[in-house]
Amino acid sequence: MIGSFTERQIEYHSKFGTIYICANPNGISYMGWEDQELDPPHLDDDQRIIKYLHDAEGEIEEYLAGSRKRFTLPITLTRGTSFQKKVWSELLNIPYGKTTTYSDIAQKVGSPDAVQAVGSANGKNPLCILIPCHRVINKSGELSGYAGGAQVKEALLNLEGAFV
Repeated sequence: MIGSFTERQIEYHSKFGTIYICANPNGISYMGWEDQELDPPHLDDDQRIIKYLHDAEGEIEEYLAGSRKRFTLPITLTRGTSFQKKVWSELLNIPYGKTTTYSDIAQKVGSPDAVQAVGSANGKNPLCILIPCHRVINKSGELSGYAGGAQVKEALLNLEGAFV
């Protein structure tokens, strides 16, 4: 139980590795490259949860095939500080195929000196790909800090046509 919701988790095996996806009755609550090891076991048969997970598999598959540029999945942030949620919300404004920098995000959230905190929030993003933290790069153009690894980050950016 996370927060006050039962969650269910599945594994989606992509060409980049296993993506773990969790949902609760309000939407997708986690999508990441690491298993978050939910407890208790995922036995909830709520049909909304099952539908969200099925839809997530389909939308991720379409995205990775290059045919989806925007996600329609409902998301729910069940963890994170108010600052992290502010950063994650700003990441949703980065268009498909575009990149921005950690310092640009810091400016946009009203904390221009909090570049490292933005990087930390990016690293704790519970909804990778859906909240496109892979579109944030260093000022120098260098790729860094992606939970799936720099190669996956580069591959996702190349998939989107955001050649860095």
